[in-house]
Amino acid sequence: MKTFFIYLLLSIAGGLGILYLALRDKYDKQNLQVRILSKQNNNLTSQINIINKPSDNLKVYYRPITFDTGEVVKRCSLHISPLSNSPILRSLSIGAKVEIVDTMEALETLWYEVKVITSDTVNIKGFVRQEFIKELQIIETQIIKSRRYTNN
Repeated sequence: MKTFFIYLLLSIAGGLGILYLALRDKYDKQNLQVRILSKQNNNLTSQINIINKPSDNLKVYYRPITFDTGEVVKRCSLHISPLSNSPILRSLSIGAKVEIVDTMEALETLWYEVKVITSDTVNIKGFVRQEFIKELQIIETQIIKSRRYTNN
């Protein structure tokens, strides 16, 4: 009977030893995976920060406004600032009417600061690249009037 308990105790100890080694091996593999993924995450984060880093020498040149109104000719985004990587406020669909508030050049790209002509009051002012807007002489809506006629 004593030998049975000794064999039982040795079997349990051996089983626990094998279980410990298996779990230790699994822990080491997962720890290695976490370190590799952490390093990859740090590399990707630094690359994003380099791409999104604002230029210290950013120059914005204002241009004279030649038209007061325009129409979106290609689906585009309304940005919070005149930079392609700036946050997007909303999407503008083809045919949307806009009031052109200002014209500027940033990073050799022409931008219009626009106010979207809509009954909606959320996120209606922002920046759109010039190539997405067709300039109009007279606006064909009663929502707002052209500044050219209201300033007189």
